[in-house]
Amino acid sequence: MSIPSLILSLEQHGRDFLIEKLYTDQTISWIREYEDFAFVKNNMRGHITGSMLITNLEKTKVLLMFHKKYQEWTQFGWHCDGETDVLAVATREFHEESGIIQEPGIFDDIFSVQMWDVSDRTSSSGIFQPAHHHYDIIYLAAISEDTLFARQESEVDDIRWFDIEWIEKYIGEKWMLDMIEKIKKLV
Repeated sequence: MSIPSLILSLEQHGRDFLIEKLYTDQTISWIREYEDFAFVKNNMRGHITGSMLITNLEKTKVLLMFHKKYQEWTQFGWHCDGETDVLAVATREFHEESGIIQEPGIFDDIFSVQMWDVSDRTSSSGIFQPAHHHYDIIYLAAISEDTLFARQESEVDDIRWFDIEWIEKYIGEKWMLDMIEKIKKLV
């Protein structure tokens, strides 16, 4: 996907989901300001990330991973590493992190736009990383619940299906619960 196509998709998402318009507008501004450099993690002020939230075919459950570094249940994805096709990034990251070979069925266009503040930290290789932003573009996709997965042990501690009716017992982050509410409206 080209940068102009991505911006058009983001603009449409901002019109369709006014509650996410602030994040969508900030993401568009970031891309316009930095162009290709918006998609690389060498941009120490922030960068675009691509994610995929997976549901079962009935949209009654979500498949989440427990992220090793962030120690929370989250969708699959993150760094674009210079790639501007964010959906391709999200799909690649889903395959890498879950070990699932099967292609997921993608729903429509951008599902959600979120923005994360990442704190100062030193990486496992001893490199200091200053505080920065992740401008996360999230896509919704589905796979069968009986699909076999094998987590990427370097980044993922666990992978599990969660019933969307009971997920708040395990997940407390407002952004995740907001996405679950959007899924419920699709059913």
